[in-house]
Amino acid sequence: MDRLYRIFADYYNRRDFRQFQNNLSKETYEALANSYSNSHNEVKTVTDMCDTLNGKSFDKLNFYSRKIHGTRSFVEFSNQDKPVTTEMADMAIICVATKDKNVVFEKITFVQNKKEDTINNWKIDQDQLYLLRNFPTITGKKGLFKKNYKDEIVFLNHSENLGTYGLFKSPGEMVLANAKTIHGLQNETKISFSDLKNHIDTVNERTSNHFPFFGFDHPFWEEMIYRMFKHFPKYGLPLFDLPFLNNNSSSLNVYDFIRNWTLFNIGEVCNVGGNIIDNDLFVITSVLLREAGLGNIINIEGDQAALENNIVLLVAHLNLDDKA
Repeated sequence: MDRLYRIFADYYNRRDFRQFQNNLSKETYEALANSYSNSHNEVKTVTDMCDTLNGKSFDKLNFYSRKIHGTRSFVEFSNQDKPVTTEMADMAIICVATKDKNVVFEKITFVQNKKEDTINNWKIDQDQLYLLRNFPTITGKKGLFKKNYKDEIVFLNHSENLGTYGLFKSPGEMVLANAKTIHGLQNETKISFSDLKNHIDTVNERTSNHFPFFGFDHPFWEEMIYRMFKHFPKYGLPLFDLPFLNNNSSSLNVYDFIRNWTLFNIGEVCNVGGNIIDNDLFVITSVLLREAGLGNIINIEGDQAALENNIVLLVAHLNLDDKA
């Protein structure tokens, strides 16, 4: 884990890494603007964005995008006292670090993408929001979850960032916010960009005092990292608001999203140091990584069923091998 932190600390302080992030953001904006001007189709917009991100790399970081075709995936749960069946999400974002093909750190979030219904406003399905906000006990009814679980599914969602919304707006912009934020800011069944902006800016002002690390010259840094992950593996570092490997709940624009994704700030932790934090979540993450074509570079355990599902995968992979 010490090596993982040191690599991200090095990236964060490098001019060429920030330039890489900026270039990737610019390319994403170009893809979104082109998609918005030529199509009003949400699926086409998401696909164009993901195609732009696929195949990019920086040093030990590689980025992948895959569109899996098949049946839609539905789950059943209770919304208050009523049984509900709804789709889980249409995209998953994964951040994974490996050493000798073994997973040493892994995060995931399930994303429901939405294009604006009216200018700067999105209509939110309340049953799906209830699912992504609360993650009650679910059972698979069709597709992805039905094929990979025999029993009820319980996701821990310690970070409250397992359920996320990707909100696309004209002329080619994306806002990423967790379901808790959407739930708190919506007016009846709609969420507005102005409310999101005011909330996200306020939160960022309160949490902008990142720990000033320059070289990590603490004499017991490795021991400190070990103990923090031993006692707080679900939450990352409890004492510092580091700008990487963090639990960022929102990205106001494409630049925020790219920087958070490339620094592993997005998603719920399910594996730390080879220790599985959430087994149910680890199962589905392994299925998605295999379907993303990473089975040749990541050791994926288990006998999960083949995935036939309409879902887009975005994967950031950090290879910690010495010769990578």
